Amino acid sequence: MKKSILVLGLVTGIFTSSVYAQSKAIKAINQTKEAIAYVVNIDPIDVVAGYVTKQKDVVTEFYAANELKLETSYPTVDSGARKTDTTEIKVGKTRIVVIGEPKIEKIYMEKDSTGDFDADKLSNKNSDDDNKKHEGGLEFSIGYNGLLENGSTSLSPANQGLNLVNGKSTNVNLTYNHYFNIYKENVRVSVGLGLDWNNYRLAGDSTLTPNAPKFTMFQELDGNGQAINFTKNKLLARYATLPVMLHFQTNENKSGKTVGVSGGVELGYLINGRMKQVSELRGKTKVNDSFNLKELRYGFMGRVHYGNVGIYGKYYPQSAFNSNEGPDLNTFCVGLTFGINE
Repeated sequence: MKKSILVLGLVTGIFTSSVYAQSKAIKAINQTKEAIAYVVNIDPIDVVAGYVTKQKDVVTEFYAANELKLETSYPTVDSGARKTDTTEIKVGKTRIVVIGEPKIEKIYMEKDSTGDFDADKLSNKNSDDDNKKHEGGLEFSIGYNGLLENGSTSLSPANQGLNLVNGKSTNVNLTYNHYFNIYKENVRVSVGLGLDWNNYRLAGDSTLTPNAPKFTMFQELDGNGQAINFTKNKLLARYATLPVMLHFQTNENKSGKTVGVSGGVELGYLINGRMKQVSELRGKTKVNDSFNLKELRYGFMGRVHYGNVGIYGKYYPQSAFNSNEGPDLNTFCVGLTFGINE
């Protein structure tokens, strides 16, 4: 009798503990469903709760990082003799499909026409975004290089020897820019290091005087006293540059491109100057000299871009030559930039 009572008590205890544990488990599951439903802002149905339990970190982080609109739909799929409820969750271009309710039969994820879904890429999205907070890139610019006197490209008679050949006076720039995000990738600051070439293709046959206390030009003569005609007559100024720019750009469009506008300043240090001439009489000649060019300069720069191609402009408000050593002429540049880091 005592043994029977002991066994009955043991069974009752096990049953009571089992019911209590089951009650706790059901309560915990319900709380989890409610929490998940709150995070993703959808109805707390079992099929979504079951899926989001496994993927909530990926989905919520992807949603928060990209400020994407979360859309849900509940179509019904006719599966032979019975109908199966299907849940679709759209996060940007990603579609999460859950077949079966309340019993989950299948879960899969897909993208639109952009390609197959890559779970690893999605799960690493935030780490990729973190890397983009500090990123850099090499940019190449080429354009037209000109001189201004009192805001005009028409030079005074005293400076006619510096008239330029339009289309052959070029500005070439190669810069590595490092970007720092201020607000996501919509507002950024960049700091760069680069090389800038100002090619002044002279229209006349004047020769610049090297090692002179002041900028001077003269006309070279051949043995018969005739002026030497140059097929190429160019002054080159090469600078090391330090550009600092503020960038504003839109989010990517359907083509993955952004539209942006940038502005900033550029500091430059003269590395060297060179006079390059080509004539029938003397062939090709090169003379390295500063030719009284300003050693330190600053300028303003701006650009607009679509994707990684843009239009840039630069203006240097101070003279290209040292004060009291040469003409008061300003440099400006207009052209195209390639390799812009979006």
